Amino acid sequence: MLGGKLIHCQKALEWYTFTLSFTFYHRMSAFHELALYQFIDYMADLREEDMEKFDSFYFDKKCRSLISAAAKLDCQEDNSFSLDKQEAFYYDVFSYPDIFFTDLDFQIIPQIYNRRVLGDTSLEHRMGINIDFYFEIMPMDIQHQYSTNHLTLTGEVSGMLSYIEDRMHSGNLYKLFWENRKPVREDRIQTIMENIMDAYFYNQEIEITREALLGNGQVDFKLYRNKHEDEKILIEIKKANSPSYLKKGYEKQLTEYMLSSKYKNAFYLVACFTDEEYERVLRFIRGHIYTDTVQLYINISILDLRIRKSASAS
Repeated sequence: MLGGKLIHCQKALEWYTFTLSFTFYHRMSAFHELALYQFIDYMADLREEDMEKFDSFYFDKKCRSLISAAAKLDCQEDNSFSLDKQEAFYYDVFSYPDIFFTDLDFQIIPQIYNRRVLGDTSLEHRMGINIDFYFEIMPMDIQHQYSTNHLTLTGEVSGMLSYIEDRMHSGNLYKLFWENRKPVREDRIQTIMENIMDAYFYNQEIEITREALLGNGQVDFKLYRNKHEDEKILIEIKKANSPSYLKKGYEKQLTEYMLSSKYKNAFYLVACFTDEEYERVLRFIRGHIYTDTVQLYINISILDLRIRKSASAS
């Protein structure tokens, strides 16, 4: 019975053992992370049933050569372990998760989701987990509750911005932001964005408030869903033509709005009409990731409104 199980799994696990020779991190979807982890766990149980038979059947000449080479390199870097002990580490399938994964967040997603349903999102914020990334491994009945594949409002807004970016590059949406070959004013950008959001979030129970009063000023948009703190988003839009104006909007204006309203998430959308403005904002993003715990949750995004060349003109 053991031999039959191993025949089905040999080719797949052989490939994973081969990756021991690489030092790159491989980015996988949540589904593939979970599938790989469960597969390794299954194979580890098989080895525990009959270690001698498992090792002799699975670890062929090529596998043994790779393991020997990896163990020798480890001993050269740290001679506190013997060669035999290092080789035993690579033969022990239970150790593979430590090699393949940088974290095992997918194991606690059920607890994170259940706490989110009760209105407690502190754990996912503290651990820096984006629960939307794990949408595909959730039960189908839970997935059906979220038609857009996003559990968070932050994910919904990010999805909308990705859609806008696609329409800018693949369509002609950018034309709405130009009049007589000149960029429109900031209030016109806000009006256009309001209509896009109204259409995009239609019938999704997401409320959009324009020019909401917060503290000592007005934020361009306030979005909210339900009564959870993480389901409230501030959106501020700025044109990139003035570096000082751009910096003030981020470091002072939007930060103060978040503090006064106790909102945890915000988007700072910067409208770029020229190549110079676009490069300026890229430099701004590289230099202004965050400077405090509030700005950690401000997502800086570019509204690329540059004029595109038509296919006939290229």
